[in-house]
Amino acid sequence: MADYTQPDVVPKRVRFFDGQFLQEQDFIDEQRFHLDRERRQSRLLRLTGVTAGLTVASDAERRITVTAGMAVDALGRHLVLAADTTVQLDEDFADQQGIEVHLAYGESAKDMTPDGAPGGAGARRWDESPRIVVVAPDGTTTVVPDDASPELDDHTVLLARLAVANGQVVVDLTAAQRSTLSVAGALGIGTTAPGSDLEIGDYGPQDRHLTFKVAGGDQHRSGIQLWAGTESANEGYSLEYDRRPVEGQGLHVRTHGPDDPEDGTTRLFVDPGGDVGIGTTTPDNHGEWDRVLDLAGAARSKLSVRTATVAGHVAAHDTGVYGASPGMVVGTASVSPLTLVTGRAARLSVTATGHVGIGTTAPQVTGGWGRVVDVVGAGRTKLSVRTASVDGRVSVNDLGASGVASMVVGTETATPLSFVTTGSSRFTIGADGNISMGSDPFTARWTTKHVDPDEPAEPHLRLNRDDTTSGGNRLFLELFQGHGNPLQADVYPSIRFHHSSRYWLRIEGRRDGVHIKTGNMASDAHADLWAGGVHAESLTIGSVTIGAAELAVLKRLAAGELNVTLFNVPKATYAFVSSDPIGGTTHEVWANPGSPHPWVLKPLV
Repeated sequence: MADYTQPDVVPKRVRFFDGQFLQEQDFIDEQRFHLDRERRQSRLLRLTGVTAGLTVASDAERRITVTAGMAVDALGRHLVLAADTTVQLDEDFADQQGIEVHLAYGESAKDMTPDGAPGGAGARRWDESPRIVVVAPDGTTTVVPDDASPELDDHTVLLARLAVANGQVVVDLTAAQRSTLSVAGALGIGTTAPGSDLEIGDYGPQDRHLTFKVAGGDQHRSGIQLWAGTESANEGYSLEYDRRPVEGQGLHVRTHGPDDPEDGTTRLFVDPGGDVGIGTTTPDNHGEWDRVLDLAGAARSKLSVRTATVAGHVAAHDTGVYGASPGMVVGTASVSPLTLVTGRAARLSVTATGHVGIGTTAPQVTGGWGRVVDVVGAGRTKLSVRTASVDGRVSVNDLGASGVASMVVGTETATPLSFVTTGSSRFTIGADGNISMGSDPFTARWTTKHVDPDEPAEPHLRLNRDDTTSGGNRLFLELFQGHGNPLQADVYPSIRFHHSSRYWLRIEGRRDGVHIKTGNMASDAHADLWAGGVHAESLTIGSVTIGAAELAVLKRLAAGELNVTLFNVPKATYAFVSSDPIGGTTHEVWANPGSPHPWVLKPLV
């Protein structure tokens, strides 16, 4: 009786010769040998899975269609579905998930010989059409063809998983078992001597590409996965073009590790427009930039550019770094300068010690300054500080308005210039040229132009105070000399009036009063004082001081209104003119030069 079982190993093949008597087992053994070699090759190359077609889809309630195609099972058997096949699911599959669609090997004897044929009756062909077996988690099973066995073993090929709800079938093709290729040694494509596990090309003069193609839509991806360690460790990297919109459509470089999700974590992303994201799959391109590199992190992100000695950083941080507040940092972590360049020329440089140079990479720091900003230009250099309405500047010019080198601090706009300490204005030059001292509102101003229409149009300097609410003593101008050392000699503050080559005078303050002197500071010579009137408590001429009483007598004397009496001091008596005879209490008046009894003049009251 013929034996049709397929042994695990078929070491022999049939040898034919002329006149040989052949029996049915000889022809069976011939097929056994070729089936062994065909299936062994497919099994050893790990071709298990779908190799072509066999796509599952649903176009009606509780109905699926499996397209024609081919698969290889784990035993290396070829499962060829010759035509699209429809499978109708009965009511028992309703409202179930995780339903599996399998393709299984089938073998049945077909094509019986006609009755009365020579050799007797028997099947003339083996039909290897595969079976489609649909199995639900609760054990519900259906099979096509209907007369085929629904039994499954470990050698089937999974085509899809289904979910049925309200009669609608949702197909998950990602569960399909796809055919793979595995070889024990190196694999060469375009080369006969591969030196790596997979090597493509032999430096021939032609283009070569490793291409991965998937169907259109937004449900699939293609790429390369790089793994190390064990399968359970799930550690490695992948380079994938992902069409799933939930992941961001584009090229992904992902990491796969114990802390990553099943699909990995995208570390670098390139979108179809060419924008690049590091740490994000949605590079920020608000503003329609031609090209964007978006580096995103949770709280601290850094772009590092380094050599062996220089560590340059561009960083954004939510918590602060290098002593800076939360924000963005551009600079170096190494002890090296930071320079901004345009047109291949250094424009701004920050030294490793914090000094800033604009137009120079070597800021001038002579003098031991703690921090320096050095702005250098060829002939005209300006530091500009501006708003929409104020244009402030500090500038130097090798050839100023007068033709000589100069420095300018001020405004280009019609706005004042103020000097401030402790948050308060101390000195302000107004847009009209007036100078103000004190905080705003101004309490005193120096006027540096003609302001009185009744006077000749001569510019002059005037100290001006705004209206006040009270009168009395008000201080306008003070010359103050500090005197912290009690042993220091007196200092005499002066105001000098100088007409070049003609005269000079000064008003000098001393302990004993105000002096009018010559302008020569080395001289104590006094100068004349001219006045329409002098009002004083006393008047000193030489060493003689005349008070108010004496000045009153002189005034009456000059007016011819002075009346006097003679008074004898020792006798304490007055002399008077009288026609009465001498006697009683009357005294004679003696005129005796050199007498020790003087007379004095006393004005009449």
